[in-house]
Amino acid sequence: MTRNAPPAYRGHVSPWRRFVQLGTTDRVVATLLAVVALAQVLVFLPIAPAPIGVLVAVGSTAPIAWRRIHPVVAALVGSAVWLIPTDGFLLVGYPAALLLFYAVTAHVNDRHLAAATVLIGTIFGIVASAEQRVVVGEYVGAVLVVLAPAGVGVLVRRQRGRNRLLEELTQHLEQERDRRERSAVADERARIARELHDLVAHAVSVIAVQADAAEAALEYDPELAKRPIAVIRGSAVEALTEMRRLLGVLRADAGDTDREPLPGLAQLPALVGRARDGGQAVDLAVDGTPVPLPPSLDLSAYRIVQEALTNATKHAPGAPVSVSLRWVPDALRIEVCDRGPGASGVPSPDAHGLVGMRERVRIHGGSLQAGNAPDGGFAVHALLPIEAT
Repeated sequence: MTRNAPPAYRGHVSPWRRFVQLGTTDRVVATLLAVVALAQVLVFLPIAPAPIGVLVAVGSTAPIAWRRIHPVVAALVGSAVWLIPTDGFLLVGYPAALLLFYAVTAHVNDRHLAAATVLIGTIFGIVASAEQRVVVGEYVGAVLVVLAPAGVGVLVRRQRGRNRLLEELTQHLEQERDRRERSAVADERARIARELHDLVAHAVSVIAVQADAAEAALEYDPELAKRPIAVIRGSAVEALTEMRRLLGVLRADAGDTDREPLPGLAQLPALVGRARDGGQAVDLAVDGTPVPLPPSLDLSAYRIVQEALTNATKHAPGAPVSVSLRWVPDALRIEVCDRGPGASGVPSPDAHGLVGMRERVRIHGGSLQAGNAPDGGFAVHALLPIEAT
């Protein structure tokens, strides 16, 4: 930091520009104090001949206008006039001194320079009191008028430093949270893309097998080729639908060899059974008439329930959990509610389960709500649109 300027105004900003930016309030205060001081020395309570009185009045108050731009110079000039012999004191002298020496410790980075300025101001106050031949109490006042505001300035400066550190830490934590959230989204998208890739690959494999069957049937009985061709048509439509979803997410590394059979809602009772075996009281309810789902939608519905049960097991172990599938026209509603303590505060940015559920719902054009339930516990509500075939 430069010796006389706050750190926020370093660089190529001219002193006049800094004065305009920072000094509006200080100029008003300096003007008001100067008017009061001049009225005292010229009209109400003169302390010296008019020229000397005006010099003392202006010299004590005018530097306040520059106290945040040039705090050291302002304090030294404002206190040097105390050495001018007079027959009394300015009524506004104490407020002016408080403002000047507060600015020294509050706005000067160089501690040694600030301490030296405060020491000089203290000496000026003692010398001025000696010239006035005051009692001992006046000496104490002359010292306190310098040291007290300087001490307040030190405390304020330290508090500003703590606030600045807290702001920097908050910004760093927000950046780290955003980075981890982006990483979680990328990981989940890669996983979804890998699963969709398997679904598309399966559909294409069916097309290839049925094409061979249709070719063989055409040689012997063309009527027998109708069924394989119908299967080819349905599998092609299914593959194209999944390909559109696949293009919206990221691919994982080609070296990933995880190729286990992909589950669906048909495996949901087994999933609930495993949760019960782990000590979780899970109740499964199905309302409405189930309809065939596209493979990726069937998989996403299963994964949403799976992630919700995993979160319940992790954060509310042993608490009752209700899983509800509600089949409505053109949509599937999924609700997973536990009776645990609920989430405390803001969900962790690395809550990959919630990130995964949001991504799966998003690629199917649905909606997801997850949070504390009104009657206690934690609830997940997902709506998955079912496209008409």
